Amino acid sequence: MPLKLIQPNWPAPDSVKAFCTTREGGCSEAPWDSLNLALHVGDDYGHVIKNRDLLGKEANLPNPYWLEQIHSTRVIKHGGGDIRADGCFTTKFNQSCIVMTADCLPILLTDAKGTWVAAVHAGWRGLADGIIQEAVAQYSGTDDLLAWIGPAISQEFFEVGDDVREQFTNKNKSLAAFFEANPNNRWQCDLSGIAQYLLSQLESPDRSINIYQSGLCSYKQTNEFFSHRRKTHEQGLGAATGRMASAIWIEHQEQ
Repeated sequence: MPLKLIQPNWPAPDSVKAFCTTREGGCSEAPWDSLNLALHVGDDYGHVIKNRDLLGKEANLPNPYWLEQIHSTRVIKHGGGDIRADGCFTTKFNQSCIVMTADCLPILLTDAKGTWVAAVHAGWRGLADGIIQEAVAQYSGTDDLLAWIGPAISQEFFEVGDDVREQFTNKNKSLAAFFEANPNNRWQCDLSGIAQYLLSQLESPDRSINIYQSGLCSYKQTNEFFSHRRKTHEQGLGAATGRMASAIWIEHQEQ
């Protein structure tokens, strides 16, 4: 089965290349079927490496930099050594910044001239702690920014308790608007809405941030995306599933 890649719906410069994988293609067997790209979820090591190699060839992915994600606010430069981080950025040609997700938000960033790109893994902890602010802070230019929020769990399926809601609202009361009470005395959390709001708050009089939502739900679209929460609901805690990858780089174009 050929790979199916999701292309961001944004007007990025032609030199900026980006995509998000789906679960289609690859060689991993259930429950990681098929294009699992994560080494830490119990899948066969050889299958994951084969999947990464396949992705590299089919997507012409240059110099991929795979992170060891830890639900932090750490954003590092491509090739920076310690890969324990949840964001990666570069200003150089042909360096692929990559994050992996299976319900958390993948956020891809670039400036309007295509001189800087970044990939961010943003779960609820990272969002609450400031991963978006930390990523944007790595940009030292003055041009407008573009942000693409990729496939993630939608508000309809992301139920959380008071503890999670308070992690957000204790820092910013405006974020209460992104939580809807449900009949279980819990809350439906709109992660992508929170991300869009936080990005918009980083605009300045001299620089806008144009935000584009994929509108894709990792939980609902079973055949296309891995979903950690869906698998947990189906099989209980500890159930295994794969990870998608979202990648971005600046392609060197001949003059």
